Amino acid sequence: MNKVVPYIISALIMGILAWYYFIFRGFAVSVSFVNSVVAFSAVFIIGLSFAFGPLARFIHFFRPWLVYRKDFGLIGFALAALHIVLVVPMMLLEETREFNFGDVASLAVAAVAFMIFLLMALTSTAKWVEKLGYDNWKNLQRMGYIAIVLVLFHVVLLEKGVFLTRIIGQIAIGFVLAVLLLRAIALAFGMPPHEDIKV
Repeated sequence: MNKVVPYIISALIMGILAWYYFIFRGFAVSVSFVNSVVAFSAVFIIGLSFAFGPLARFIHFFRPWLVYRKDFGLIGFALAALHIVLVVPMMLLEETREFNFGDVASLAVAAVAFMIFLLMALTSTAKWVEKLGYDNWKNLQRMGYIAIVLVLFHVVLLEKGVFLTRIIGQIAIGFVLAVLLLRAIALAFGMPPHEDIKV
């Protein structure tokens, strides 16, 4: 299959989010809203990388898409890293912002999630499979499910749960829950080893 497909789909996701924020909602282009586009794009794209395994377990159409899991994972990780690059200066320069317990907890779980995704990205090569051994490497990659749960908490806790009342936040939360449900169903039915998630 064509290796540009993950990049086209990722660009499409970013384009849809940019359209929603800057055209449909009419927000002025700013670092804050660009950051929102980047952050939610990361959530959806990383979510796709986790969804293909369980989907391929039940729907034959998705089996060829398994080869794209790593690509989607790395694209999503790059966007998550860009999100951090954008958000840290914003937080440091925002003098009026008061951080509550939910904000601190949200940032803490996001930091742990990012470190897990970083480990997954750094070890996503055949060299690391050989060095760690397949079973150890596979278990490390599966930690991504812990990370995506932490991302869910990050979105829910941020700014007193503001994204629970916003359509993009609700869609992102629903999407992550759907990915986790797919994984749970696949495990319940017994997912074959070749369909394990790899980032």
